[in-house]
Amino acid sequence: DIVGIFAANLFAAEGSATGVQQAGKQGQVTIVGFDAGPAQVKALEAGTVQALVAQEPATIGSDGVQQAIAALKGEATEEKIQTGFTILTKDNITGEGADAVYKSSC
Repeated sequence: DIVGIFAANLFAAEGSATGVQQAGKQGQVTIVGFDAGPAQVKALEAGTVQALVAQEPATIGSDGVQQAIAALKGEATEEKIQTGFTILTKDNITGEGADAVYKSSC
């Protein structure tokens, strides 16, 4: 009698989508996943997953490199950095949300 799943990481989201689909419960169980890998995006586009919370890996990487350079120079670094996120749905995956989709290659 499960009606919703919050999958807290990439692998949980992929597994939840596969399980719901194999159980024939697509459309009966709402799935919100965390991360936006290629398999998760396909599940979102297919309607198996209703939303994804996408981190911003380019920002995370850039901020990390900037902090490492500052540390090497003996400059002050930030203790905590908020890097943001984007909520992806079927409605914005090809528009404003497209930049938040994780790329498998450059």
